[in-house]
Amino acid sequence: MNDNFEDERLWKILGEARTASISPYFSRRVMREIRLSSARPVLPPIFLRWLAAGAFAVLASGFFLSIEPAAPGSFVRSQEFLETFDHLAGIDMLVVSADLSPAEYSSGL
Repeated sequence: MNDNFEDERLWKILGEARTASISPYFSRRVMREIRLSSARPVLPPIFLRWLAAGAFAVLASGFFLSIEPAAPGSFVRSQEFLETFDHLAGIDMLVVSADLSPAEYSSGL
């Protein structure tokens, strides 16, 4: 095939085509059609709000019901845990430094 021949035919067809003209009310007509053809939601919005609130209530109650209280002899309430926590948090050092008075700190200024 001759590529130049196809190009000439294409340009001839394009030259004969009329220019597109858009009405000044084109966007108004399109928006009117969209408004008229818009589908109504299957569920009313108030029902969706109640559905969301109910789902949240079910999830929250499931979460709180799944929490089990610690047994009286568990590690969380044992004295060993409290001592380990105080040591790792540095609370034992705070108790020692509480015996110092503010006057000792101000003497170095």
